Amino acid sequence: MEDYVSINKSGILQGKSTKRSLNVGDNCLARIVAISFKSGEPKIGLTMRQPGLGKLEWIKEDKLKEASKAKKIAKKSKKEKNK
Repeated sequence: MEDYVSINKSGILQGKSTKRSLNVGDNCLARIVAISFKSGEPKIGLTMRQPGLGKLEWIKEDKLKEASKAKKIAKKSKKEKNK
């Protein structure tokens, strides 16, 4: 999410302005941005900032919003053509 994210005591990540939250066990799509090995322990850096990434519910919501916007634009364009 494009937001400032904080983590609470129970391990839930929450966006400050969007109020979207990510809990342990949530299904999401992420892109690997870094892999490192410190003290023999692997560490993987992930991002979900690009369109089409994030919690699966967020992706569905975003697609529905985009489809709604596209319909409104098409409707407006059709009205303007008919004038």
